[in-house]
Amino acid sequence: MLHNLACLEPTPANLFFPPKRGDYTYFESQVPQPGSPVEVQAAWAADAAMLAYARYGSTRMNQEEFEGILRDAGLVDVHPIGHCFVDNAATARGFFAGNDAHAVLAFRGTEKDNAHDIAADADFLLVDGPAGRIHLGFRSYFESVRTKVAQLVSDYRSDHPNQSLFITGHSLGGALATLAFVTLSDPASSLYTFGCPRVGDRRFCAEVEALAASRACYRTVDNEDVVTHVPFPVPGLAYDHPEVTLLLLDPVGALKQNPLHPPRDRADLAELALGFVRGTSLDRLCTPLPRPLADHSVVRYCHYMAGAIGSAN
Repeated sequence: MLHNLACLEPTPANLFFPPKRGDYTYFESQVPQPGSPVEVQAAWAADAAMLAYARYGSTRMNQEEFEGILRDAGLVDVHPIGHCFVDNAATARGFFAGNDAHAVLAFRGTEKDNAHDIAADADFLLVDGPAGRIHLGFRSYFESVRTKVAQLVSDYRSDHPNQSLFITGHSLGGALATLAFVTLSDPASSLYTFGCPRVGDRRFCAEVEALAASRACYRTVDNEDVVTHVPFPVPGLAYDHPEVTLLLLDPVGALKQNPLHPPRDRADLAELALGFVRGTSLDRLCTPLPRPLADHSVVRYCHYMAGAIGSAN
């Protein structure tokens, strides 16, 4: 639950960091149960995706307080993934946490002060992946933790063969979550991404779609979020999004499932360009941010998903 609406303002701080200490309480929405509405499950997964950043604003959490948040939410078996509590880590980061009812595998998105993250995002050559061709930077990051992730899931499955596994992430974390979903191919898993860029080509997307035929798979987009439009598909870089259930948060935060008029690349990128003309530049982000940038804020995803519970259409 958000306690300070200033966290929704279109500022660079809100784009790059989760809320400061005291501005947000994690996992206050309903605990997902088998058969829970999608917005309940997605709101819970969004909180996990934001917690994966392990920060209060720009201040990094320590491991004790991070794990305390998860244990307070009933997730008693907690395992950080990658170098979660150090600066400028060169691997993917996130966490696995579970209990006797369900588990979550969450990946961290890009940190603006981590040069390795930025380099991984920019390394968008298409290379061979688990199915089809995928983004080289995303593949490299996922491979850095793949063995650890597979072992954590295997260990959990030894005592919990059928419990739900939520796989989630925001931004770069959403791309890593998508790769984990495909690579693990766990029959009791579901995928919830927030502000996820394109991860691979049409063959890769077809594999995601095949898995989604038998398990929950949701791609959430906040209005004009520019990151969901990249890498832009051009000749030689045939990126695509999988055709799974789209959860669109409209300009006032209302949730639409598979809207008739989904976001369009050209329109949202043009709006971003217009924002730069109005005074924002890439090297010095000003306030207010253009809407396509501001809409990528992870706290906006969490706040609007929680507010959508019971109102999706």
